[in-house]
Amino acid sequence: MPTQITALAVSKAFGGRPVLDSVTCSFAPGERTAVVGENGSGKTTLLRLLAGRESPDQGRIVVRADGGVGYLAQDEDLPAAMTAQQVIDRALGDLRSIEARMRRLEAAMAGGDPSVLDAYADAVSVFELRGGYDADARLERALHGLGLRQVDRASTMGALSGGERARLRLAAVLAAAPEVLLLDEPTNHLDEAALTWLEEHLRGHWGTTAVVSHDRGFLEQVASGFLEVDGDRHDVVRYGNGYAGYLAEKAAARLRRRRDHERWCEETGRLRDAIAGTARRVAPGRPMKDGDKLSYNQAGARVQQSLAGRVRNAEERLRRLLAHPV
Repeated sequence: MPTQITALAVSKAFGGRPVLDSVTCSFAPGERTAVVGENGSGKTTLLRLLAGRESPDQGRIVVRADGGVGYLAQDEDLPAAMTAQQVIDRALGDLRSIEARMRRLEAAMAGGDPSVLDAYADAVSVFELRGGYDADARLERALHGLGLRQVDRASTMGALSGGERARLRLAAVLAAAPEVLLLDEPTNHLDEAALTWLEEHLRGHWGTTAVVSHDRGFLEQVASGFLEVDGDRHDVVRYGNGYAGYLAEKAAARLRRRRDHERWCEETGRLRDAIAGTARRVAPGRPMKDGDKLSYNQAGARVQQSLAGRVRNAEERLRRLLAHPV
């Protein structure tokens, strides 16, 4: 089944405050997408929705990945008594379960049960797809690359620093080698050597990556595309061609919006002047001739009616512009 990561008309609010409004976006297989935006714009919410940690108020999240999904939360309050080994085992839980199933099926086949052959083949295929045979080696590389080689697996979370806990969670997620990586601020607590290792690792990742980060240097090295969450419109905008393309497209979009804003200001100003000027105009605007008061009043009424219609039209156009400011 082809990999799919899609949000379809997704809306999410907290305490009555909208965060995402009818957002539709997708992540192509193999793409490394930076999810960017101002603080509080909804980046973490979008990632949590994709990871299944939150449910949308409206719309639908579709995530299909035979190679699994790994999620790194920006902050996670781990129990103080939880050990480093337990954090690792939790991240590798899917692989451990598949491997245990393979062992049971092998035992069944050795006992003369041929009916489990297809199930065994499927389990082996998934295990190989997830790189199960190399999981322990990947874990060692991740711990070493992130500066945790000396950490005792029996150490509890209460005994580790905040930086060590964050790097341990990141190492465990990467060691599991899921097809889809959803990473929220993975560069926090990394020194230069660990950051360089992470950049190289993500560039070589075989699947799809979506990463929230404010580290411009990191995004320039890693991201092939950008998804900006707009906290004002509660929507998302897609940019391609890496970091340089993001900057260029962002500058062009800013210029377009500036021009649109100038035109909006000019049009609203013109309509306000037109409304005020038209409303001040006197009805017929000419002296009465030959004492024909009836004809004079009829002409005045027609002029007033025409002016009133023009005022109403201008007021309606102004109302629509003010309802949707640029």
